[in-house]
Amino acid sequence: MDTLKIEIVSDVVCPWCVIGFRNLKKAIEELENELSFKISWKPYELHPEIPENGYDKELYMQQKFGSNRGNGVYDEIVSIGKDLEFDFNFSKTKRIPNTFLAHRLLWYAEQKNVQNELSEALFYAYFTNGKDVGSIEVLAKIAYEVGLDKSEVITFLESDTGAKEVENQELDSIERSIGAVPTYIINDQYLIQGGQQPETFISFLRRIQLKEQEKQDAK
Repeated sequence: MDTLKIEIVSDVVCPWCVIGFRNLKKAIEELENELSFKISWKPYELHPEIPENGYDKELYMQQKFGSNRGNGVYDEIVSIGKDLEFDFNFSKTKRIPNTFLAHRLLWYAEQKNVQNELSEALFYAYFTNGKDVGSIEVLAKIAYEVGLDKSEVITFLESDTGAKEVENQELDSIERSIGAVPTYIINDQYLIQGGQQPETFISFLRRIQLKEQEKQDAK
């Protein structure tokens, strides 16, 4: 069975990244008898200007959207989330976090083979429960819930380990001209962006499989 490598360029505070991954998982389930997949998550910071201790969400929304605060956008996302059995509770979130620590933790989780589990846990913590995913203590608790050692995670997050690697991954995305998330990079060369429907993913992945087979046959 052919294996496709999928790198997901994402931020933990990106609701469309949740939607996209839920739909991608449906596509993967549909293709499980045709293809296998190796998934890894790559960092992207939607708000790199946010201070380490976060930023007041209400103030940020007023500055970005003015008096209407973008509620219409939220309503659409909440509705899509319900269809995907994911609860977006935007009212629970009081601060917009700086997500660099979360990305470092995802890098760490990849070494421990629980990166997918951690990514989904971070989405759930932030969007459903309104947790501060910029806090070391909160991140350590989430990591513990997916099977990582809490004290080891705290030690890791309080160090600089992985920081350079995450920065380099972010630079890689910039060099690939990736300016929006979610972006999916398949086998290092094929890109698809946005919270696509499962059918779109299925069609795209099958076409890539065919192209990859044609390359092998031509050798």
